Amino acid sequence: MKVLVFDIDATLLLSGGAGARALDRAFQKVTGKPNGMEGVPFFGMTDYAIIRRMADNKLDRPLQNEEREEVRRLYAEYLVPELETSPGFKVLDGVVSLLDRVTEDENMVVGLATGNFEETGNLKLARGGLESYFDFGGFGSDFESRPELTKLAVKIGRERAGNNTPDSSIYVIGDTVFDVRCGKEAGVRTIAVATGNCSKEELTAEDPYAVIDDLSDGDRFYALINGK
Repeated sequence: MKVLVFDIDATLLLSGGAGARALDRAFQKVTGKPNGMEGVPFFGMTDYAIIRRMADNKLDRPLQNEEREEVRRLYAEYLVPELETSPGFKVLDGVVSLLDRVTEDENMVVGLATGNFEETGNLKLARGGLESYFDFGGFGSDFESRPELTKLAVKIGRERAGNNTPDSSIYVIGDTVFDVRCGKEAGVRTIAVATGNCSKEELTAEDPYAVIDDLSDGDRFYALINGK
């Protein structure tokens, strides 16, 4: 059995900035401060970490828990229309055919490791017609720490595949150096996909198991996870 754990943003799809716009609106509604995402390097961060950074940048105090949860609730509410109207929304090349292939393979267990809240990650997947491919994961709503949510996804995936599944049969697939680092911290193999803001050189410097341009070559992907 193989366990495949995918990131969402810039690995499976691009939201065209819908998430940033919705989060900006939610943060302003709760705090009165506009442009909360300004200056926040959100790639590879969890949603709770992003909200914390927004508060650090725009407020002279941390958000109260009630405020933070209201930002989260409003973010999901605002994300729906933002996704529907986002001109830059795109499911990345090869993703659907690869997910069709791996989810039909009885030797594959397929899940997610994403900094998105579970509800907002699922909204993005649903907008792209990808929601049916995944039934478990580690999310930014589980942990603010990306390494911890990745470890959770790996743990669940291993349980589903069989607890004797070796680390060498588990793959974290993502587009940032953080995906690679978190997968390695979880003790499993990592496949870096150069479809995001990180260059192939930056990804290669993290020493992942493999670096690929995108997910369009299903045969190449299968060869990688089968050690060929």
